[in-house]
Amino acid sequence: MKYLFILLPIVCLLLQGCEQELPLPPNKAVPKAVVYSELVANNIAEVRVGKSKPVGPGVDNSFEVVTDADVQLMDKNGQVLETLGYVKAPANNMGVYQGKNKLDPGRPYKVQVMVPGMKPVTATVAIPPPFRVDLKDTLRTLLNGRPVLRFNFTVYPLPGVRQYLVMEALKQSVTVDTSFTYQGVRYRKSENEALYEQVKNRPDIKAKKDSFFLNDYLRIPCYTQDENADNNQVGGLNENYNSILFTQMGKPLNTYFYINATALSSNPAEAIAPVGRVLVYVKSVSKEYYDFLLTYEKVKRNPGLNSLIQAIQLRSNTQGGLGIVGGCFQKLYYLYYDTL
Repeated sequence: MKYLFILLPIVCLLLQGCEQELPLPPNKAVPKAVVYSELVANNIAEVRVGKSKPVGPGVDNSFEVVTDADVQLMDKNGQVLETLGYVKAPANNMGVYQGKNKLDPGRPYKVQVMVPGMKPVTATVAIPPPFRVDLKDTLRTLLNGRPVLRFNFTVYPLPGVRQYLVMEALKQSVTVDTSFTYQGVRYRKSENEALYEQVKNRPDIKAKKDSFFLNDYLRIPCYTQDENADNNQVGGLNENYNSILFTQMGKPLNTYFYINATALSSNPAEAIAPVGRVLVYVKSVSKEYYDFLLTYEKVKRNPGLNSLIQAIQLRSNTQGGLGIVGGCFQKLYYLYYDTL
């Protein structure tokens, strides 16, 4: 064993001494369509579409945005339910496509994405049925010296059904704008300046200051001390995660879920968190999506690019391309700590 301790520093010194920039070998990989979607019960369908890029000198690792895809939502037999339309989404590295009809819980769906010049991408997924979760209480406290907000959840099982549970938290940004209604349609002044100037003095136009929540989110680190959490097989109970994950079968799950309290309120001086609201989710998700999220937690700790450990491959349920389409039934809790 003593030789091992002697050898490791020598290897490290040799690696440092030989450090140099090596050119990447030629890459003949063919770009593929990339699809990401979380189909949430009682929400409209949203599918993100991009193109992968071959790794090479000067190439960033973001996807190429796709704005001309044909995206269809189908039933399990392939019958088209609706065609999703492209919507502009600032600060996104994938094209966003949305439907108009709400998705049903407990129902299977098929997504088909056709990007010009590429193979069609398909994925089939079932949205889980409704489930019951009780929030017993919340408490500000410390966890391993960190300020946290603790949630006491009880999640009840469905008879004969294995549930795949995900707990996570986000901070959603907000902006204050003037809104006005014209001919029965509500508008924002910042997006319709010319129309506002044209109609603002009419007696039937009532303008008011309003809060608008943006499609801009900050992920809040979360924690668990529950040995039954599947995070325990990833990195232990003292680390922060994007999601806390449980597999449930047959009996209620009683657990504490912790989120980092520094993101609850905005602090512009320290740029810790934007002004907005906190969203806490308890989700029941499809198994394929659960496997993807669990594997992602592993990849975060081992990207495989600078590690001697074997790289971990993200799970996927798409055919013809890359990505994941997940099914989700969620309980959502809104928390307000900022003055909006």
